[in-house]
Amino acid sequence: MMNKPIYAFGELLIDFLQVGQTVSGALALPVFNQFPGGAPANAAVAAAKLGAESYMIGQVGDDQFGRFCRDALEKYSVNTEYLKTTDQGKTPLAFVSLDDQGERSFEFYRDRSADLLIELGDLPKAEDLRPGIIHVCSNTLTDSHIAAVHLEWIEQLSHSGKFTVSFDVNLRKNLWPEGSNYKAPILKMLQLANIIKISREELDEIFSVNADTALTEHCFDGNAEAIYITDGGHRLKAVSRFASVEIQPPSVNVVDTTAAGDAFSGGLLYQASMGVTDCSAVAGFATRCGAYAVQHAGAFTSLPSMADI
Repeated sequence: MMNKPIYAFGELLIDFLQVGQTVSGALALPVFNQFPGGAPANAAVAAAKLGAESYMIGQVGDDQFGRFCRDALEKYSVNTEYLKTTDQGKTPLAFVSLDDQGERSFEFYRDRSADLLIELGDLPKAEDLRPGIIHVCSNTLTDSHIAAVHLEWIEQLSHSGKFTVSFDVNLRKNLWPEGSNYKAPILKMLQLANIIKISREELDEIFSVNADTALTEHCFDGNAEAIYITDGGHRLKAVSRFASVEIQPPSVNVVDTTAAGDAFSGGLLYQASMGVTDCSAVAGFATRCGAYAVQHAGAFTSLPSMADI
């Protein structure tokens, strides 16, 4: 059986990752290194580094950052045939600061950025793509325009019967307009998706009462086949319609958690592309991918190859 291609849709951006500081006079100035990033892009690279056929679908600005991101994807063997360029918006930026434990805090510059301006007509139709895995995150639900495009496109692809839909909640509340109902589009995606990744923190944010039960009932009332609930270094829970397992991630020296979740997603996507459906085997493999990533700095650069797992 031919392995299925993976199509990741969403934001491709620059992560400026704090790597230290320098002193200038009376000022302690943070030092940032420039990395390509964005959760869907990270997942696309993660899957490609493991050996999957991987595509990036989205839009960057006609600027130095957009060109840098496109070039980076291609260097990691991600196909950019469906990555658009526009002069109507800039490539988004994220500044990532790390605490002593390697945990992140984010500042985003994404007002009317290129990724938010893509139109439904810019996206490939179901008949343009080979049957495969579609991977999305919630950052293309934060703005009313891109949310409408995202949901309509996913519904079209889902109804075609050609695709498995993967959804990483990846909630970044500071990207959502103040007072917006971020739960509604996420809840809709949780029913459209076949494969779901959600962190314990995100789960408790979206389902405040009896969260695990509420999540599984909501998702399995829709299209869900497998749900993966991550919790940093604590036990991971994997739930299918037929079984539930828990897996303890390996204990490692944490350097940077920036790409941990996306490395995990890449592991899920790679296994899905290979036709592996046993949630215990899938979760174990994805957990090892995430554990490798946290031991290294950056996004693309920290993602494992098959030889690293």
